[in-house]
Amino acid sequence: MAPAPITEDYYLVLEVLQSASLELITRSYKRLALKLHPDRNRSHDATEAFQLLGRAYETLRDESKRRAYDLIYPSIKRAHPSTSTTQTPRSPPSSTPQGVLSDETQLAALHRSKQERSARWQTRNASFVSSMFSIRIKMQQLEQAIKKLDDITEAEAVEEARKNTWGAWLPSIIYKRVEDTEEEKERKDRAKQERRLEKDMKERRLAVEQANLKNQELLLKQAKDEVDAADLLDNMRILVIRQRIWAREEKERNEREKKERERLEKIWKKAQEEQERREQEEREAWLREAEKRREEEARAAGQRRKQAQEAEKRRNEERTAEQKRVEALAADKRRKAAKAAKATEQRRNEEQARRRQYPFEDEISPSTCIHNGWWPKVEGRTACPECSEVWNYLLECPTCALMACPRCQAGLRPRVFGYGYDERTTSPVFDYRYDWD
Repeated sequence: MAPAPITEDYYLVLEVLQSASLELITRSYKRLALKLHPDRNRSHDATEAFQLLGRAYETLRDESKRRAYDLIYPSIKRAHPSTSTTQTPRSPPSSTPQGVLSDETQLAALHRSKQERSARWQTRNASFVSSMFSIRIKMQQLEQAIKKLDDITEAEAVEEARKNTWGAWLPSIIYKRVEDTEEEKERKDRAKQERRLEKDMKERRLAVEQANLKNQELLLKQAKDEVDAADLLDNMRILVIRQRIWAREEKERNEREKKERERLEKIWKKAQEEQERREQEEREAWLREAEKRREEEARAAGQRRKQAQEAEKRRNEERTAEQKRVEALAADKRRKAAKAAKATEQRRNEEQARRRQYPFEDEISPSTCIHNGWWPKVEGRTACPECSEVWNYLLECPTCALMACPRCQAGLRPRVFGYGYDERTTSPVFDYRYDWD
């Protein structure tokens, strides 16, 4: 007996394209198996859908079976409702405008079907919710009635127990208690019996309502599972159609990019030729301009040499004048230094004459002098005897005639310490070297 022919679109079942790799087919199978497994999907056709998914995976994962299936796949694809009847075997969905219209129409129809299904589900869900709400209201009323009957029975039991206590029996010895008549007892017994029957009836009705509620919840879940399964199937079909559309758009985009590249290459080639022509013209113009520049530079070089000679002559003259000016300044400095040395020598001679004039005064040497008082300036550029640094003037000690620069004089003069600060001594208002006579 020949095997039954295959009429299912396994690529559509696995939500992949015909050119999909084995790895992509495996990933898609694992993802769909988790959704369509009967343990998770409560739809009535979940087992059939899961078995179909398994058959599709077993066929496409085996290389030899897949080759055999691909040979008959074009006829299956033409017969399948989700494919276009105008396409040739193994051709992309975008091969003809009619195929494009078919894909878009199918996509719109699937979206419209999902919207209609969602609207029907909203109406049906509202009906289930309303029915379950009314059942819960009835259950609540029955529970309240049962609780009320239980409260009456419990109150009667408490009253009966209170009558049988010592606190109620002792007063009855003194005061005769009114006993219930037989008719009253029979009435109470009938009331108890009626309450027990009413409670039993209400409990049975409560059990029926609970069963109805569970049944409604089960029907609601089944309806929800059916809607979810139908939406899942539509989503799978939408995904396959979108993949076809994306593949078609990708091909069209590649063709447009190819045409654009060819157009740009032509433009670039033309621009390259134009650029080479302009460069050739610019090169010839540059050569002519360079020849002119060389001639002008030769003339300019002659003028620059002449100007350089004149500038060199002027610099020599300025150098000679500067040398004479420096020599004059040096001679002037030497004259000033000689004049200052002569003045210094004259002051020393005057000091020696003064000391010869007052022989009674003790000879004060620089080592024993305290260098107090005001040190006058001695003009003239000379070197300091203490630090050998050249200064324009020196300071002379009024007592021992020691000469020093201002820096060394600050270290030689005495300091007066006290009152928290350091203060130098000031020059006296009189010269103690004069005779007191």
